[in-house]
Amino acid sequence: MDNSLKSELLHALFLLKNLNYQRFRRWKIDMNMPAFAFLKQLQVREDKGEIGGAWISEMKDYLCVSKAAVSQMLGSLEKRGLVTREPDPENRRTIIVKLTEAGRETIDQYDRSFDNFIGILAERFGESDTREIIRLIHKFAEISEEI
Repeated sequence: MDNSLKSELLHALFLLKNLNYQRFRRWKIDMNMPAFAFLKQLQVREDKGEIGGAWISEMKDYLCVSKAAVSQMLGSLEKRGLVTREPDPENRRTIIVKLTEAGRETIDQYDRSFDNFIGILAERFGESDTREIIRLIHKFAEISEEI
């Protein structure tokens, strides 16, 4: 593959990443994407009935950040009233992190905005191109996993 094509692919990937950041700013979600991903993951776990703090150490790998960054993020989210932390009564060495109502409202706001955004994208691309994009994203993910 020639270098200009590789460069174009890299540019396209950065463009997608930057669009994600711009969307967060446009939707007035006052946090970075890793912090939002943390909230979303917490919501998914709570909705499944999973509680406890052991999974927090897994978040550093999921978010591609350090353990200290997860701890700092958690402190920031707690200060903003989006999560609470309490000791796990069954294991005092771990903590239980829970979403607050404000945390759930933040996620709901983003989800509504994102749902609208996806609807507009799918409408403008049309069914055929939307299916092709989905296919290519899955292929990209599979190849990335193999490398």
